[in-house]
Amino acid sequence: MNSAKKTLWAFFLLVPFLLAGTAFGSDDTYDDIPEVTAKVARVSFINGEAQIRRSGSEEWERVTKNLPIVEGDEIATERNSRIEIQFDTERYLRLDENAYLKMTSIRDEGISVSLPQGTLLLRVLAFDKDRSFFEIDAPRTTVAVQKAGMYRIDAGQTDDTEIRVTVTEKGQARVYSENSGFTLKDGRSAKVFIAGSYAGEWDIDDASRYVDGFSSWSIERDTIIAKKLREASYDKYYDRDFYGAEDLNENGEWIYTRDYGHVWRPYSSAIRGYDNWSPYRYGTWRWIPPYGWTWVNAESWGWATYHHGRWIHHGGHWVWTPYGQYRSRRSWWRPALVVISYIGNSICWYPLPYQYRYYNYNRRYNVRNNTTTIINNNTTIINNNGNPTNPTTITVIPEPRAGGTGIPPLGNPGSVVPGTGVIAIDASEFGRGQKNFRTPSPAVIKEVLSKVPDADQSPPLLPNYKDLNGNVSSEILVKNPKFEYAKPQVKTGAGEREIGNPLDEKLRQQKVYGNRDPIKTETNSNTGTDAGNETRGTGAVIRTPPVVKRDDERSDETVKTPPTREPRGSSPIIRSSGGKSDERNNDSPPIKTPRPDRDTRPPYTPPVRTEEPRQPSQPRKVDPPRETYEPRPQPRVEPRPQPRVEPRPQPKVEPKSEPKSEESRPSPSPKREKP
Repeated sequence: MNSAKKTLWAFFLLVPFLLAGTAFGSDDTYDDIPEVTAKVARVSFINGEAQIRRSGSEEWERVTKNLPIVEGDEIATERNSRIEIQFDTERYLRLDENAYLKMTSIRDEGISVSLPQGTLLLRVLAFDKDRSFFEIDAPRTTVAVQKAGMYRIDAGQTDDTEIRVTVTEKGQARVYSENSGFTLKDGRSAKVFIAGSYAGEWDIDDASRYVDGFSSWSIERDTIIAKKLREASYDKYYDRDFYGAEDLNENGEWIYTRDYGHVWRPYSSAIRGYDNWSPYRYGTWRWIPPYGWTWVNAESWGWATYHHGRWIHHGGHWVWTPYGQYRSRRSWWRPALVVISYIGNSICWYPLPYQYRYYNYNRRYNVRNNTTTIINNNTTIINNNGNPTNPTTITVIPEPRAGGTGIPPLGNPGSVVPGTGVIAIDASEFGRGQKNFRTPSPAVIKEVLSKVPDADQSPPLLPNYKDLNGNVSSEILVKNPKFEYAKPQVKTGAGEREIGNPLDEKLRQQKVYGNRDPIKTETNSNTGTDAGNETRGTGAVIRTPPVVKRDDERSDETVKTPPTREPRGSSPIIRSSGGKSDERNNDSPPIKTPRPDRDTRPPYTPPVRTEEPRQPSQPRKVDPPRETYEPRPQPRVEPRPQPRVEPRPQPKVEPKSEPKSEESRPSPSPKREKP
């Protein structure tokens, strides 16, 4: 009996580990690392008109909400327009009207942007400068974020000679100009001069004086975002890689299913404005290097649902699950999770089912065109000849297999309902806009769903964006822009930037410390003084003492000794040009005089002037005016040293007393007789 109980208890103790091992084993056996892992931001808000130009392109396209933003993109806002760019759940960048911005670096290691003109506001909710960086290059200035807070950069227009940097919301930044650097703390605003007589200098002022409508709008956006993040289901139904998922709660609800766990279902009000709505039906295909063809959804809430997870038809409704059956260690961003087929003259697509691994429909394009490839956040640019410009960054990553079940979607429960999930368009119209999207015929649907999406089979040969020859719908391509944005000829940044690397510490060492080591001291937290020092230290850097050569190191040098004066009472030593002494010191060896480090002559004492008693004032004589003249400069003649000759002592002679003459003697007074 006891043995049976022990066996039963052992079974119950082992079951969780067995189940966990099975679950973890299914996750660990498939780590779906994509070929392209470039970090992507999104347009989370737009009011008005804005344009975007992709890296390597000369055409401007329209900016829409949920448009992906990648490294190298350039964005320009028109008059009375504002947009917000979300990098993740902690960093939001906002552009005011008539602004121009370039995404220099967007990577996991850090982000850097360039602002030649206009105004931006950066809101950072959490920040660790030891793990990441965020830097803004303004005209001849670089701003490096140090803490979470709000940062405003007013770059002005092309001909302005000054910019302004403002820090609020407990932020702190390091600001570098072309020849200096300083720290700007919370509640302060700095005007940095970038041209003119005061270039490189700055004035500090209170930040509250520079609040306008753009600042007020940014605070309103902060309030909206904070509410969405509080109500979001991060770390509950999905992880932090699903930025933008905070839009789901107000547009749908989470329900539990036995087959897929918790799934999200959109409210009927969220899809009421779309006729015969289904996933990947309302939106456009946009060309976004380095990914290729990317789906840009029309729904305001669909960023996370179209780039992560799977769409499933369950219980008569379309629902979204954050993960598929094969879950990798990290939730990678995808341009779209669909299966694309080429049937006749039509290109068809439908949502990638839950049971299938990721299907890279852009893979054949990447091999055929040899364009930009980003592997593990290292950029490799391959030219038309297929020669990489940086061969060291090429990494061969095996293509993950897309199948897994061996069953086509048509016979897979929960995959796709014929007539509601398959979308088609003529091959000649693909990528030109949303028009002409349609539901294909039942025969085409059956043929599409009867194929297993397997990576061993080559994906369809989709058209290249250049093959469209600019014949793209006006909802995508700006054919006649109101403002022709040319890249402003303004140098941004305080130093030369390497893409993907921060400039903060490099500029700090150059601009602040002059490439010298700073003095490191331990500060007493109570008094704020140097711990263990009775007096305050001086200096900001470690000074290196000058190198002074010893006499033996100067033996080869010709030393010129200035003439020296001998003190009074000493025997002079007269040297000839040959270095020999005179007859008074003919037995002494020649004296080698070292180079004096300082003047050995006695200090000069001015003579004391004694004033004579002032005489009665006399009328001052006025001399006739003299003719002024400028003396010609005469060559300076150094006097030769003359021997000092002491005067010979003279014998002391006492003055002789001369006899007094009779005339000089006083005459005796006459005696007076008595009467």
